[in-house]
Formats: sequence, structure tokens, C-alpha cells
Amino acid sequence: MLDSTRTLVVGLSVGICTILGSYLFRKWMKNEESAVTNDVQKPISQKKPEKKRRSTTAPAVDYSKLAPAISTRNPQLGVLLKFINEKSAFKAEQERLKLSGCLSNVTKVMWATSNPDIKITCYKIMTNISTNPDMLQEFVKPIVPLVYDALIQDQEDIEILPNILNLLVNITSHDDVIICEYNLKAIPQILSLYTPQINYQYDIVLCALKILINMTCSNMDFDLTLVYMTMIHLLHGCKNNAILLRVLTLLRNILNSETLKHDYTFDDELMRGIGTVLSSNEDKDCLEIANQIYRLISDH
Repeated sequence: MLDSTRTLVVGLSVGICTILGSYLFRKWMKNEESAVTNDVQKPISQKKPEKKRRSTTAPAVDYSKLAPAISTRNPQLGVLLKFINEKSAFKAEQERLKLSGCLSNVTKVMWATSNPDIKITCYKIMTNISTNPDMLQEFVKPIVPLVYDALIQDQEDIEILPNILNLLVNITSHDDVIICEYNLKAIPQILSLYTPQINYQYDIVLCALKILINMTCSNMDFDLTLVYMTMIHLLHGCKNNAILLRVLTLLRNILNSETLKHDYTFDDELMRGIGTVLSSNEDKDCLEIANQIYRLISDH
């Protein structure tokens, strides 16, 4: 009887332990599943901690410290002038370059140097500031005699000449004329010299034409005979519309000018050239001006 009772008690204890263990296991599993579910459902932030942004604004250059170094005695002058050239393209910087004395020293270097690379960079700086009317009288006008000498002496220097011509395009485009026709008398000769080489010296020919157009707008005189002969050559042989448009604009301006005296002996050749443009060109602007020229010459 005692053994039976002991067996029953042991059996009940085992059963209770089994049930309790099963219950605790199920509860633990439920908690684990709940934890996993919560981890899955919890949104994962994609936002990374913000980094402190660095300022992208470059500190202002103290040009007053650079001005004394703009001298032919400086062995690093070429590097410094390239930096000044980059800055001089911006109007806001031009005023600061002016006040610091940098631009005055650039003009001094232009007069003093014989180094072609230094000259070219100086011309580029002057070309940049020559777009600003406020800079013309003080910095650009004083170098006009130097530019004139360079036009005469450096006509065949294809490295320096385009830079001189770019400057003159800007100078002659202003209403405030700071240069006279005497200083530009070499332009027709330069146009004539480089027209046969137009495929290689396109920029020189284009700039020379632009300068002559600006001269007609300012009622300046120039060698018409040489210009007519060059224009006839270009009307017949040039297929570049940018060049042709300037040739046609120049011819129309000459024909409409009250100060330039049109030479009628060139009319037949000019009309043939205009006929070539009208029959072979499809550019709207070129055709429009060619028709205007045709009527102007026909009415003479």
C-alpha cells in the first residue's frame, strides 16, 4: 500500500513538472516570437547622422599683398599673372584688383617686358577688364600706343596677334571710343594677310572683321580698296557662315556709311560674290543681308 502511494506521488510530481515545464517553455517561445516580430516591425532609420557642412566660400584674396609682386623682377611673375587673369574675368574682382594696385602694375609690366608669354597673359587681363567701361580710361587707354606698336611689329606672330585683336574687338565695341583710326590702320592689312590662311587662322580673320565692323559704326576711316579685295575673295571662296555673316555686315555698313566713300569700280565683282552667296548659301541671316546688299548696289 505504501509503495503504491509513493508511486502515485512520484507520478503526480513528474506530471506536474512536465506540465509546468511545458507551460514555461511555451511562454518563453511566445516571448521570443514577440521579440522577433517587434524587431521586424520596428522601422529602420535610413537617415545618417548629419555631418557638419564645410563652407564652400573661398576666403577673399588680399590683392594688396600681391600687387608688389607684379614686377618683371619676380621670377614667378608668369604664375602670378595667370592667377590675376583668372580673377580679372569677374567684374566684382576687377574693382578689387584696381583698388589694390594690381592692374596698374600689370600695365607697367606690359611696357617693360619682352617675354612673349608674359605679354600674352597681360593682354588677356586687359581684354577681360576692357569689357568694363569703368576700366577703359584708367587702364586700357594708356596702353593703346603699345597696342599700335604691337600691331605693326607683331603682325606675323600668330601667338601674340590673336590676343591683341581680341582686346581691340572689345575696345572698339564701346560707345566711349578711346582709340583713333590711326591706331587701327594696320587692321585691313592684317585681314588681307591672313585671309588666304583662313583655315588655319580663323580667329585672326574673324577678329579683324569684327574690328572693321566696329570701326564703321564709329565712322572711322580705313583702306577700303584693300578691304574690298579681301571681301570679294571671301564672298567667292569662304563657306564658313560666321565669317560670311561678318563680311556681309561689313559690306552693308560701308554701303550705308555717310563717311566712307564706296568705290563703284568694285561693284561688278561684289555683285558676283553676292550672287554666289545667294545661290549657294542657306543661312537665313546671310541671305537676308546679301539681299539688302544686292538692292543697295543695284540702286547706285
